[in-house]
Amino acid sequence: MEYLQSYHCLLCYLLLALRDPALCAKEITVSPANPVVKVGDAVTLICETTCTQGKPHWMILDESDVTQNTTKNRSYLHIAAVHPNHEGKYTCTAEKCRKQKKETIQLRVYSFPVPVLSTVPENPVSGQPFKVKCTLTNVYHGDYDTVEMLLSHLERLETEHSKNCNDDRFCDHTWSSKDQMGTSKTDYQCETNLTIGPNSFTEKARLAIYFQGDAGDDYNDPRSTAMSPEQMETQTSEPVSTEGKGQAVEASSSTTTAMVALGSTVGFLSILCFLVRLIKRSKRKSPSSGPENHPDGC
Repeated sequence: MEYLQSYHCLLCYLLLALRDPALCAKEITVSPANPVVKVGDAVTLICETTCTQGKPHWMILDESDVTQNTTKNRSYLHIAAVHPNHEGKYTCTAEKCRKQKKETIQLRVYSFPVPVLSTVPENPVSGQPFKVKCTLTNVYHGDYDTVEMLLSHLERLETEHSKNCNDDRFCDHTWSSKDQMGTSKTDYQCETNLTIGPNSFTEKARLAIYFQGDAGDDYNDPRSTAMSPEQMETQTSEPVSTEGKGQAVEASSSTTTAMVALGSTVGFLSILCFLVRLIKRSKRKSPSSGPENHPDGC
C-alpha cells in the first residue's frame, strides 16, 4: 500500500507538470488512515468522496453493533465498543466515480492493561530472599506485534517470562525476578511496552516494599522487643552502684544493735528492782531492832 501511494504521488507531480491538476485529486478518502483502537473504546471511520454523483458507502459484514450514517458526500461508520471481532479491513465505495471505485483501511484492535507488581512471599521479611513479579492480564494484539517489559530496581533486573493464552487470543504475561534481598523500604518499577506497527503504547507500575523486621515499619515484629542472650548477660552482669547504700545499711544495723542492748539493760534493771522489793518486804515482816521507816532504794 505504501508503494502504491508513492507511485500515486509521483504520478500527480507529473500530471501537475502537464497542468492537469484535476486528475490528481483522490476521489475517495478515508480517515483515520491507520486506526488502532483499544478494546472497549469507541471509533468512527469517515469516508468522503469528491465524485459529484457518487454517494459513499461502507461495506461491512455484520451490522448488528455498527451504525452507519451517510450524507451527500460522506459516510460515518461508528462502533461504540470495539472488540476483537471488529478487527479487519473496512472498504468504502462510491460506484459513480470515474476512476477510483473504493478505498480500504485496516482496523487494528488491542488490549494492553496497566501492569501489576507483587512479591513472593506477599510480605517480605528483612534479610530474607523474595521475588518480584510483574503481571499483565488479558493482553490482546496481532501475531506480529511485540510486548516487552523492563523490571528495575536501581538497575535492570534479569527476569523469567511465562505466557498463557486462551482460545480468544487473550494472553496473560508474567515476569518474575531472581531472588532479591532487602532490609529497609525500597522501590521497584515495571515498565511494559506494546508495539503495533508504527504505534507504541507504554504502561508503568511502581511498588514500595516495606519489610517485616524493619525498625521503621508498622509490623509488630517480636524480634524488635525480645532480648537477646547478650543483652540479658549484659544486664545481669552490669555492676550496680552501692555508694551511700552501704552506709545506710551499716547505720541501720548499728541502730538496731543499740536498741536491742538498751532493751536488754532495761529488762535486767526491772528484774533486779523487783527482787530488791521482795527482799525488803520480807524484812519488814520479821522483828527488827532498828527504825521501821526506811527509804525505798528503788
